[in-house]
Amino acid sequence: MTILYLHGLNSTNVNARTKWLTQYGKLVNPLMDYKNYPEDYRYLEKLVIMHKPNVIVASSLGGYFGFHLGNYHHIPTILFNPAMLITNIVRPHNRQLVSLTSHFVSIGKKDDIIPPFTSKIVLEEQRAKYDLKHYDIGHETPFDVFVDRCLSSGLFSGV
Repeated sequence: MTILYLHGLNSTNVNARTKWLTQYGKLVNPLMDYKNYPEDYRYLEKLVIMHKPNVIVASSLGGYFGFHLGNYHHIPTILFNPAMLITNIVRPHNRQLVSLTSHFVSIGKKDDIIPPFTSKIVLEEQRAKYDLKHYDIGHETPFDVFVDRCLSSGLFSGV
């Protein structure tokens, strides 16, 4: 299995989560600067085409990119407090979303950075196929919640 991991805006690509993910296969975890959104998206799209991930795991701003990449390339995603409703980011190109792509979304009820209700709004507007789980956490996803959501998605079973 190949896993694409996209960290959040002020985070890093190497951490306990990425170490845990390596037990399930090849991990592609680019260090993102997130300064030029259209170019960042094109870069990530090239990585998707080159590595052909089976799943995208992403947090916060990485969740924004992960959602759109997953939809277009038919790759299931596991998203943690994704920044889905961002008005200052223009998508690099308009593409019809693929509603059959599965998204496993985790929302922190106490998130003070990304309002918890925004993800559901976007998922429903886009007619996405999703499973939404609320956790009693803030924006930062604790390791145990990360592991729980990855495993409960069913995407790592049988690996």
